[in-house]
Amino acid sequence: MKLCYRGVDYDYNPPSLEVRDSELTGTYRGRSINFSYVSHMPVPQPVANYTYRGVGYSTNSQGQVVSSATTPERQPVFQAGRVAVGKGLNSRRHLLREAAEAHRINIQQSIQHRIEVARAQGNDNLLRQLEDELHQVA
Repeated sequence: MKLCYRGVDYDYNPPSLEVRDSELTGTYRGRSINFSYVSHMPVPQPVANYTYRGVGYSTNSQGQVVSSATTPERQPVFQAGRVAVGKGLNSRRHLLREAAEAHRINIQQSIQHRIEVARAQGNDNLLRQLEDELHQVA
């Protein structure tokens, strides 16, 4: 097909699509409608191995995720996977206690790091404040 855009002539060959009628019908403003869809060849997906937050997985040629049996490099402080599902209120309480403990440990580690930096800088006023904060958390 010959087309012209801003005085420039060019040939345009639109891709040919195979359109098939579907069994779905509908009504729009009182008239019946037959829906159709484009049938196409499936595009092969890349097959690769990935790691997300220390957990390995891979994809197959259909684009589906396949988990692989790799162990994470470090164990997280909060391990909710240890609690059995279906124990109800007790398991929820356990998770909340474990999360609170993990939060407290993270805060203590952060304060310890800030204390080390304050000592390295020789800031005695900040060092006193951080040690008081550490005693409050513990």
